[in-house]
Amino acid sequence: MARKKLKLAYITCNSKRRETFRKRKSGLMKKVNELSTLCGIEACAIIYDQNNPQAEVWPSDSRVKSVLSRFGSLSELERNKKKVDQEVFLRESIEKTCDQLNKKKEENKKKEMANIIDPYIHNGELNSNLMSKYDFNDWSSFIDENLKEIDRKMKRMQIEAQDP
Repeated sequence: MARKKLKLAYITCNSKRRETFRKRKSGLMKKVNELSTLCGIEACAIIYDQNNPQAEVWPSDSRVKSVLSRFGSLSELERNKKKVDQEVFLRESIEKTCDQLNKKKEENKKKEMANIIDPYIHNGELNSNLMSKYDFNDWSSFIDENLKEIDRKMKRMQIEAQDP
């Protein structure tokens, strides 16, 4: 059964917030343990609770100190190489989504142009009422791209035909 999407917002009810914190903290500790075990890496977690002045650490204080000292011994460049904060993460996510959107727009435009060209090829009729001047420009570019692709394929075929 699928879970409903959780709205990320501050939980105002104290008892629900504490319970959520407790469950999520144990889940996070479990995930860090699994990551460390399955991938054979050194990992640690440090969690400060507003109700507990003592930090909770995984796996142990000495292992956490070992991981942190190893991290601290790296140069600043090495430390920051793969560090991602929320701003960078969101920027990269937005950029990736914009790229996907642009690819989908391009695919849709090609499909639209193919739908316009197909009746023209089969019937010799062009329904220009459905097209704006921008569509004509896109259509022209679409035809040019396809002609270039056909030309490249023909040259490739000629080269392959020449080779014994």
